Amino acid sequence: MDKFKIDPSFSAHFRNLHQVFMYITDRCNLECEQCIYKPSISHFINEEIELNTALSLLSTFKELGAAKVTFLGGEPTLYGHRLDGQPLLDLIEKTRGLGYEYIRLDTNGQKTKQFLDKPEFKELDEVAFSLDGYSAETNDPLRGKGTFLRAVDAIRHAINVGYHVTITCCVQKLFLERNNDGLLKLETMIRFAESLGVHQINFHDLFKVGIPMDTWTGNFAPQPQDWPLVYDEISKKVQIKHFKISVRLPQCFVTKSEFARNPEFYGYCPVKMGERVMVHPNGTIRICSNLICTGYGVARYHDNIIDWDHSAGNEIIGHDLTKDTPCTNRSRHRKYGDLVPVCFSFKPDQEEYVWENRLKWDQYRIIEEDVRAIK
Repeated sequence: MDKFKIDPSFSAHFRNLHQVFMYITDRCNLECEQCIYKPSISHFINEEIELNTALSLLSTFKELGAAKVTFLGGEPTLYGHRLDGQPLLDLIEKTRGLGYEYIRLDTNGQKTKQFLDKPEFKELDEVAFSLDGYSAETNDPLRGKGTFLRAVDAIRHAINVGYHVTITCCVQKLFLERNNDGLLKLETMIRFAESLGVHQINFHDLFKVGIPMDTWTGNFAPQPQDWPLVYDEISKKVQIKHFKISVRLPQCFVTKSEFARNPEFYGYCPVKMGERVMVHPNGTIRICSNLICTGYGVARYHDNIIDWDHSAGNEIIGHDLTKDTPCTNRSRHRKYGDLVPVCFSFKPDQEEYVWENRLKWDQYRIIEEDVRAIK
C-alpha cells in the first residue's frame, strides 16, 4: 500500500497519534438541525475521499501509531453509493488488513440495515447510531420526520445479529428538564437506550460557546451554567454503576478553582497532544471539532503528500502547547463567570478505546483523598 510523503512538522506534532476520524463522504441523506458539519454537506458536489486515497492515508497514519479509526460523514453508508456501497465494504475490510485494532462507523441509521448481513461490515468493532431522543416527538425535531423509527429499527436489527452497538446522542436543552417524577429527561434517554439493549450511550454537547458552528446548529442548546449540576447528578450515578449500560458524559465546564486543583487532568486537549487527526474530503486535516467548517486546520493532503500548514490558518496557533489550560477554542471569545470550558471530548470514567487503553487518562485525576494525603 502506497503511503503519503509527510512534512516533518506533521510527523513531529503527531508523534503520539492514536486515532483517525475520517469523514469519508460529504454526502448525507438528512439535514439535521444541530449538525456541526452542515455547511460542508453538499447535494451537488458530493465529495468523497477516493478509496485508494483513504487507504493510503490510513496506512500512513497507522505507521505513525494510529490504532483506532472512525468512519463518518456526511453519512458513511452513502459512501460509494453508485457502486451499491461496495467501496464502503472494501474500505472496512482493507482497513482491518492494515492492522487497525478498533474500527468504528458512525451512522444515522437510515440506510444501515442493508449492510448488516455483509461479512465485510461485520469487521466493524462498533456501530454507533445517532439518535437524539427517546421518542419520535423528542428526536425528529432535530433529525427529521420518520428518522426515529428507522434508526430504532436498524439498532434492534444490528443488536439481533450480534453487533457491538452504541448510541451517539446530543444533549439538547429538553434533556435538562424533569418529568413528573422529578427524573431528568437525560436519564430518560439513558433508560431508553438501556431498553434497546445497546452497549453504550455517548453524549455530545450542543453549547453555544463563541465558535463558528454556533451560527448554524439550531436552537437546541442548554445554557452552560445549567449543566454542571446536571453533570454531577448523572456522573455520580455512572460512577456507582447505577445504569446497566456504559454512559459517556461530557463534563464541558468546571469551576476555576477545580481546574486549578488538577490542571493536568482537566487540561486534556487533543490539539496539544496530537493524539488524533480529522480527515476531510476537501483535503483538510484538522484536530479540533470546534473548528469544523472553518478555514482552520493543521495540514492538507494532495498528490500523495501531506503538507503542514505554515500559515496563520494553522489551528495550533494561539494554543499554548506547553501549559495545561482550559479549552482554548471555547474560551477565546466567551467567558462563563466562575466556570471554564474543558474539551468537548473530556468525559471522565468513559469506556472508550483510546481514553482507557492508550491514554489511560483517568490516572491523572486527583480525588479528594489524594488532596488530603498531599496536605
